[in-house]
Amino acid sequence: MTPQEVVDQLPSRLLPEVAGRTKLTVQLDLTGDGGGQWWVIIADGRCTVGAGPVAKPDLTLTVDAGDYVKIRLGEVDPIAATMDGRMKVDGGYGKAVKFAKLFRTGA
Repeated sequence: MTPQEVVDQLPSRLLPEVAGRTKLTVQLDLTGDGGGQWWVIIADGRCTVGAGPVAKPDLTLTVDAGDYVKIRLGEVDPIAATMDGRMKVDGGYGKAVKFAKLFRTGA
């Protein structure tokens, strides 16, 4: 699975009952093979995604594209990836944990 495919699936993987009234704009800066920039906006119980940079993100995650795919598939724990330096979080760990819990993981 490619990073683009993973990002494209985020809207269908959103857990609206968990998202509730969450408003969060996330910038994904994925490095390495298949990397690039994507944005994710959570608002009104919905998720929208797109390619490129987003203005004024609440949270920016910088991680290797392959590791991000593994995180979304449930093969790598996002907290462990942050603790061992594979993922950089800008905007607060609380927001990063919330973002991680908003989606179903797995293939």
